[in-house]
Amino acid sequence: MSLLRQLMSSSKTRSSGGCWTCRVRRKKCAGNRPECDTCKALEITCYFGQEKPDWMDGGPKQKDMAEKIKAQVKKQASQRRDRRFLDLLETGTRHVSISDVDDASPTGRRGRDHLSGASDTDPSPRSHGMVSSPESSNTNGVSSPETPWHNQVFVRHQDNDGAPDTDLHFLMIYLDYVFPYLFPHYRPPILAGGRGWILGVLQSNKSVYHTAVSLASSFFAIVLANGEIAHASCTQRVVERLESQLELGLKELQREMCVLNASKTGFDKRKGLVVMQSIVQMLFFEVATSNKDNWRMHLDAAIALFVQIIPNPSDWTETLHAFYSPKWPPPELGVRRPWSTSQAAFRFFTATLLYFDIISSVTLGSAPRLTHYQDDIMPYPGAFNRSIEPVPAGPLAMDEFFGLPNWVVQLLGNVAALESWKRLQKQVGSLSANELVSRGKVLSDGIKSGLEVLERHPNFRCPTQTTFPLLVADPVTGSHADEQPVFQMIWLLATLSYLHVVISGWQPSSPEIRWSVSKATHLLSKLPKGTWLRALAWPMCVCGCLSPPEDEPVYRDIAHRLGALQVFGTVKEAMEVMERVWYMRGQIDESWDVARCLNVLGHGILLI
Repeated sequence: MSLLRQLMSSSKTRSSGGCWTCRVRRKKCAGNRPECDTCKALEITCYFGQEKPDWMDGGPKQKDMAEKIKAQVKKQASQRRDRRFLDLLETGTRHVSISDVDDASPTGRRGRDHLSGASDTDPSPRSHGMVSSPESSNTNGVSSPETPWHNQVFVRHQDNDGAPDTDLHFLMIYLDYVFPYLFPHYRPPILAGGRGWILGVLQSNKSVYHTAVSLASSFFAIVLANGEIAHASCTQRVVERLESQLELGLKELQREMCVLNASKTGFDKRKGLVVMQSIVQMLFFEVATSNKDNWRMHLDAAIALFVQIIPNPSDWTETLHAFYSPKWPPPELGVRRPWSTSQAAFRFFTATLLYFDIISSVTLGSAPRLTHYQDDIMPYPGAFNRSIEPVPAGPLAMDEFFGLPNWVVQLLGNVAALESWKRLQKQVGSLSANELVSRGKVLSDGIKSGLEVLERHPNFRCPTQTTFPLLVADPVTGSHADEQPVFQMIWLLATLSYLHVVISGWQPSSPEIRWSVSKATHLLSKLPKGTWLRALAWPMCVCGCLSPPEDEPVYRDIAHRLGALQVFGTVKEAMEVMERVWYMRGQIDESWDVARCLNVLGHGILLI
């Protein structure tokens, strides 16, 4: 009887009797109808007709169909992973509501001490696959002694072929190339601790670690292939590693969020920071590799956690001080001590969330959600004077992180808020054109004043070389300080163009818009280096969409400067938006706006 069952099972799964999809894939088929289990699991089309399809010709048609099915398998695998992540986020953040932005409370769902993280006072020792239980933690929130996570991550492992552990190589690629590519302006000076905190986070946060390896794998695969078919097999191996690391990162994030939500003893801000780091790191990955709509849920969850860490904007400096650790830097360094790992990470991720919140508000057509945090954390004007001295605890200067002074970032957020106000007024039928123009003029005057200052004094913010010791790297020179005013002018010109659209509608041929767009196009085309182009994706996209037909080749040439790396990040999608808008020129009327441009691909894009 057992042999009969085996024979029956064999007759069902042999490829000659299976669906045509499994046959062309040369896979075993369960043979059930109308959709076999194999195709159902992969979520691909199951061809099961009695008659042989015309593409099963054993020749070119069959080969083409095999390639199409293979592409469908990969696409569905990616979508399944996305759905798992969305389910994960939905489950993990069920008790962390984005409504907390408007009604933040220091109470609520809170994190437990056995969650690992970039905490300086809580070493959270843990093994590679183990999580300490609440019972194993003492009253100070320190887990029972185990092998520290960072000792396992950075020990020298050997692969089967005797080569060093590839994770270490990808971590160095992330530190040396990927992070500086994503954040070209972030060069904290040596006395502030530099970027050493990133290594500390990688050591202590498994989710960030795995996502960083995934980002580095993707970056390396793009550089390796460089558009050449010859490296396809090597690239495929790197991509497979990327996917496996990302899965591990997702599992760690799920575990961290479950622990945070399960707590009954109160919200642990350090643990909340760990989860926020993991979510923002996932956002980096999503935007750098695909930039689909998933970034919205990432951003919502990160903002919700942020407002639980800082319920009141006025608590910013106090909270930053609370993240200090006496382990590093030592107290005897006094006021000149560098930031601890948690402090530096908190500063960076806070600046990142404020910046992302404003950029996303343009895509979403809404006012920035963290506006009431801006005056305390990134006040106007907030110009950043670079030096090697550590910045004291207090307000952040966005120059240090994104190359833009606080007033430029705030102006962009104010234009987005004006557009949101205009939309709401139109919905209730009470929009006053005069009031719209009056509000817009205040912003326009501020933008034009900034442009005048930058044009008259292009080097007014660049300190002399004698400011820095000869043997210490100059963080200003490293970030191309001579190009900084041009970089800021491009952002201001794009913001001015955006403002004109808000006030007057989509009129690319109007003198005001043509002037700002033409000037921005000229500056973009003259940038001597392409290293900042990824950080200029938003202004490039806005001005490109408003540019006349004769300037289309200019924008294509600008994007081509990045070579293969234009697909890593947002430049590629910015170009796709521009191409679509250019194609639709004859169908666009004055009701069109910038938000519709940024959603024209069928999903909103975050050009960060």
